This record gives sequence, structure tokens and C-alpha cells, in this order.
Amino acid sequence: MSDIEPETTEVRTTYDPATRTTTEVRRTEVRSNAAAWWIAGIVAVVAIIAVVFMVTQPAPNSQPTTDQLTAAADQGRAQAAADSATAALSQAQTQAQSAQQNASANLRIEADRAARARADAEAAASRAAANANDAGRDASSTTSDSNPAPQR
Repeated sequence: MSDIEPETTEVRTTYDPATRTTTEVRRTEVRSNAAAWWIAGIVAVVAIIAVVFMVTQPAPNSQPTTDQLTAAADQGRAQAAADSATAALSQAQTQAQSAQQNASANLRIEADRAARARADAEAAASRAAANANDAGRDASSTTSDSNPAPQR
């Protein structure tokens, strides 16, 4: 046996006074520590990978390069242009909705005016017809009274 696999031995002795016999039971248990070695190996590999990662990464307080600054400025300008376009689109949509509502309201107003004008025209025509009828009756009644028709 090696130190990697320790051994545990348990001895149990019992005495039976009726039979005057002694019984000895030995139990040997072998425990394997292979799992512990595997875990230790995995932890070591992870630690080595972490050290390599930290060594290869640039320092967090290093100064940005000119190319990085230019790229960041270009990205900021592009974002500002996109935001401006979004705001202009929103404003145009709002104005279009307002214009549509105004046109609809103006159309309703003009339709109401046209209906009123038609009703007024119909009322005027009705009054004119009634006046013409009254005038015709008046004319026929005054003509028949002043000039009696010749009798034959």
C-alpha cells in the first residue's frame, strides 16, 4: 500500500461466557484519495490559466491609443446622428398626425357649411315657389275682378 491509499483496520473482539469462546472480527477498509488528487490537479490548471490570462491582458490603467480615441469619437458622432434622426422622425410623425386631424376637422366644417348652404337654398327655393304661387293667385284674382270676361 502507498500513502495515496490509506488503510483503516478495525478489530472487534467478543467473548461468549456460555461457550467460553473468543471471536475476533477484523475489518479492513481501503480508502482511495484519487478524487482528491484529481481535484487538486484541476485547481492547479485553472490557476495557471488565470495567471496566463492576467499576464496577457493590457493593464486597466493604460492610456488609449489615437486609433481608439478616433474610433470612439466616430462612434459618438454616429450615435448622435442616429438620435437626431430618431427625434426628427418622431417630430415628423407628430406633425403628420396633427395635419391629418386638422384636415379632417376642416373637411367636417366644410361639409357642414355645404349642408347648411343646401338647406338655405332649398328653403329659399321653397319660399320663392310659395311666393310665386301666391303672386299667381293674386294676379288671377285681381284680373278676373277688374276685367269681366265677355259673355257670349
